Amino acid sequence: MSIRYTDPTSRSTSKEAASIYHKTSIIDLLNMSNILQLKVTLQGSSNPPIWRQVLVSDDIDFQQLHAIIQGAMGWYNAHLHSFTDRWRSFDIGIPFDDGFSTTTDGRTIRISEYLAAKGDQLLYEYDFGDSWVHLIKVQKVLAPQAGQSYPQLLKGKGACPPENCGGIWGYYDLVEAINDPKHESHEEMTEWMGIDHWDVHAFDLKEAQQWVSRIFGKAKQLY
Repeated sequence: MSIRYTDPTSRSTSKEAASIYHKTSIIDLLNMSNILQLKVTLQGSSNPPIWRQVLVSDDIDFQQLHAIIQGAMGWYNAHLHSFTDRWRSFDIGIPFDDGFSTTTDGRTIRISEYLAAKGDQLLYEYDFGDSWVHLIKVQKVLAPQAGQSYPQLLKGKGACPPENCGGIWGYYDLVEAINDPKHESHEEMTEWMGIDHWDVHAFDLKEAQQWVSRIFGKAKQLY
C-alpha cells in the first residue's frame, strides 16, 4: 500500500516544489546558524515505532518547524498544534484571538531558543482531539554545508496514521480491524478507509521529501 501525502495549500507542480529548497552558498554559510539533526518520534507507536529524522537550520521559527513535521510525517495540517516541554510550562503554536490565550505565536520564536544543544527535547502535539504527541530530540548539532539544501528529510520508519482515527490507540484498533477479515469492525473500517489492508511499515522516503520541500516553502500559509 502506498501512503499518499496531501498538500494542504495548493496543487503545486513538482518544478515549483523543487525550487523551494534553499541551496547554501559560501556567503550563506557566513550568515547561517547551526544545523540541527532532529529525530521526531510519535509517542506510543510501536512495531514499528513511527519516526522521522530531519536536518533543519536552527534559525527557523516554530511555524516552519510545524510545517516540516507535517510534511515529514504525512499529516494533513487539518488541526491545531502546540509545542511545549514535558512540564507544559509554555505553549507555542497558534494563539486564539479571544483575549485569554496564553499560546505564543510560533511565527515569532526561533527554534534555537529551545532546541540548541544535543539532547534538547520538546513535545509537539498535533490535533488536540486525537492528541498525536511527538517527541522532538536534538541528535546532533552540525555546521551548514555548502551546496546543501535545508530542511532535509533523511530517513524515517512507519506509516503515518490516518487523520481522525482516535489517536494512537484508536489507530492500532483500526489496523487490527482492517487487517483481520473476521474482526467485528472489519467491514465498517474498510468502508471508512476505502482499503482492505493497512501496511504499518509503509513509508515512501522520496515522496515524503517532496512534501517537506513543498510545505516548508508555504509555512506561513498554514497559519
